[in-house]
Amino acid sequence: MELMGCTGLAVPGEVMQHVVRVESSRNPYAIGVVGGRLVREPRGLAEAVATAKMLEQKGYNFSLGLGQVNRYNLQKYGLATYEMAFEKCPNLVAASKILAECHSRSGANWGKSFSCYYSGNFETGFKHGYVQKIYASIRQSVASSGAEPIAVVPTRQVQLKPANPLRQAAAELADAIVSRRIQEFTGASHTAASPPGPMLSQPATAYSLPSRVAPVAPAAAPAENELYVVKATGQGRGVAVPASGPQASTMIDQSAPASMQRAPQTVPQVDSAFVF
Repeated sequence: MELMGCTGLAVPGEVMQHVVRVESSRNPYAIGVVGGRLVREPRGLAEAVATAKMLEQKGYNFSLGLGQVNRYNLQKYGLATYEMAFEKCPNLVAASKILAECHSRSGANWGKSFSCYYSGNFETGFKHGYVQKIYASIRQSVASSGAEPIAVVPTRQVQLKPANPLRQAAAELADAIVSRRIQEFTGASHTAASPPGPMLSQPATAYSLPSRVAPVAPAAAPAENELYVVKATGQGRGVAVPASGPQASTMIDQSAPASMQRAPQTVPQVDSAFVF
């Protein structure tokens, strides 16, 4: 487009072309009237100048040219006459300076910069859909430029021109916008799909309580540690017999459960009695 041949732009020409597309549809004689609209757009410079003078006399607020520079900014940005305001390059240079100032004020935020260019503040452009139209134009431009250039195989050393910094800046802007949109969409989908709370995995096999083991009767104590009881004989003397003898075992077996009963033990055939 013609704006690419204009010099002195304060912002990349690739950015301004999207502003021009939304503002004037690339019509250098476009006139936007605040609070109204023209019956039709001017068809030439003379008609455009006459219309601008009429609007000024009647007190209308209006904007002119490719970048739709407001009437109150004409003198400030070097557009001394209406004829000059309708010229392509002077109009674009003035418009780019306004956008550059907005870009600086917004902290290098392009969305806020476009809103500022449209309304003078960082919010109205979003509310009225102006910023969204600029983004749509950028996305459309990125989508339509999907063809890749064919590489060159050098046969001799040549001096190549450096990359166009303005084109690179515009490409980075488009990439940033598209990337941000993708991140927002991905973040929303991830938030919607995430469970409300942490999920704990169940054990592979259920745990079972250990079965109750029947108590085992203790082993017989060694002979030297075995307990003895005194048994009366009716002859004035008692005989000491082991506590594990038949009578003692019978008393224990009658009160103990079946699982704990033991086989009766034979009294040792030794003379281990104590005489009193």
